[in-house]
Amino acid sequence: MKTTINLNDDLYKRLVKETVERYGNTKNLSKLINEKLGKAEGLGGATDSDEIKSRLKILRESAGSWKTDESGKEYVKEIRRGWGKRLKRADL
Repeated sequence: MKTTINLNDDLYKRLVKETVERYGNTKNLSKLINEKLGKAEGLGGATDSDEIKSRLKILRESAGSWKTDESGKEYVKEIRRGWGKRLKRADL
């Protein structure tokens, strides 16, 4: 959707500068403004590709890191059984 908004000069200059730094031109000014408005409204987290890549990397590295053949329910039971030993060692 197209609309016209009036920005103060300083804000416009900062946005243009950031657009050029990020995208190499001013053609993506609308994209930058949409990202910033989305983040301000709590909608833009998924638009930042670097953030998405970072989260996917963390998920890939951590998935299956506990290596067990047990179901999730059995795994939780095992952890809970171990709490008594941990509390004893901590003298609690």
